Amino acid sequence: MPSERRLHPVSILFGLGGQLRQFALPGLLVLVTAGSAGLDWQVWLLLLLVPYALVSVGRYVAFRYRYEANEMVIRSGLVFRNERHVPYARIQNLDAVQNVLHRLLGVVVVRVETGGGQEPEATMSVLPMAAFEEMRRRVFEQRASVPVAAEDQAPSTDSVQPLLHLPPRELMLFGLIQNRGVVVIAAAFGLLWELGLMERLSDRLFGEQARGRGVVRDFVAALFGGDGGLAVRHVALTLAAFAALLLLVRLFSVGWALVRLYGFRLTRTGEDLRADFGLFTRVVATIPVRRIQTLTVQEGPLHRLFRRVSVRVETAGGTGGEDGASQREWLAPIVRRERLHEFVREVLPDLAIDGITWRPVHPRAFRRAVKEWVAVAVALALPFVALLRWWDLVLLVVLLAWAFVAARAHVAHLGWTSTDGAVLFRSGWLWRQISVARFTKIQAVVLRESPFDRRAAMARLAVDTAGAGHASHRVAIPYLPRETARDLHDRLATEAARTAFRW
Repeated sequence: MPSERRLHPVSILFGLGGQLRQFALPGLLVLVTAGSAGLDWQVWLLLLLVPYALVSVGRYVAFRYRYEANEMVIRSGLVFRNERHVPYARIQNLDAVQNVLHRLLGVVVVRVETGGGQEPEATMSVLPMAAFEEMRRRVFEQRASVPVAAEDQAPSTDSVQPLLHLPPRELMLFGLIQNRGVVVIAAAFGLLWELGLMERLSDRLFGEQARGRGVVRDFVAALFGGDGGLAVRHVALTLAAFAALLLLVRLFSVGWALVRLYGFRLTRTGEDLRADFGLFTRVVATIPVRRIQTLTVQEGPLHRLFRRVSVRVETAGGTGGEDGASQREWLAPIVRRERLHEFVREVLPDLAIDGITWRPVHPRAFRRAVKEWVAVAVALALPFVALLRWWDLVLLVVLLAWAFVAARAHVAHLGWTSTDGAVLFRSGWLWRQISVARFTKIQAVVLRESPFDRRAAMARLAVDTAGAGHASHRVAIPYLPRETARDLHDRLATEAARTAFRW
């Protein structure tokens, strides 16, 4: 029997460190409050960490893995033993994550993912870098001998083909577009509010009488009151504070992008794409081309301003771990618009998204959409209109006008088309998205008709692929003419049934 391998001995320390992180804040509170209250006996509660240290040692001792001819065998557990046999051909991804401490010690966290389940098949924390490279070599050599569909085949060369490299300037631009700093600012705002610092800032801006909800009341009173100078001062301070907040949010987002995606490189070796990124925590994510289920091109207002787009993919398999799986979806966080078509052809040679003639939805789709937008506008304005003030009626008119414009733009940007090997769907007018699903990746085609659809002789067509998330931009085409929807449904179902599905 092939010899079994162990994790790196420092796995014990990393396992204990993971437990300590959970007890860091409660333990600190115990140490501070116990001493101040004269209850020194509470400090002994920290001895409860000893069992966790024993658990870390037990996990290290019990964890084994070995390489068989066609599979990798992973054993774990002392009391309840678990032995998993993972065929090489079923391994979708081998993701490696390294933070600063990992790099100093020359180790790596490895996630083994297959085509089923929402969690990794195994998480190995931690392995030596040499062991990880050996695992990659063994898995990819065995997987290369498995036949795949012609449209999923990559060039036979084993050389590394660079596809995309993002310099710091592009990453800063990506952070500016993504605006990820909102979460950080919201957390900081909550902390400052709990510490009472927001009230001090409010006192400086609006006076000591302005507290809590009174800030808005006093601001409106100053704005429409008789003291014009005070009103101008309050308006200027409020606008300046708001502008500073927006700038701070963008700066946080730019910093997040630089740290999270530093040195982003996308390369291709055989049938695998490899994304490598990260400043402090280095991530190496593998994206098998044949596992790509859908490809989505995203374009927001700032994307159009800077002539950029973002490309995401969905792969079949687990989504365990933010570092690996969720970031793997970013095939190209940002890429120049004029290079988009070339980039897509390099990734999926059988797929072309240039020169597409989009087909519109039903001519009466606007009548359906505008009713939905008007209902939302009325629901938003109803609490204000109930006050029966003239500016509340103005708000209702503005919302209704916005509903009309938004519904018109929404329907105008809906479109779909089908090629010899894929179906494409676009939607959105401010934040536009185009999704592509190849026939070989379609698992189900669903035709839906609501009572409103039947009355208007319309239908909705949805295409399901493996790995599609609820928040993803799926190929779900609304407001189709009934006959068109049925014809497209029959064609996609026939193509999907005729083509062998490949994991």
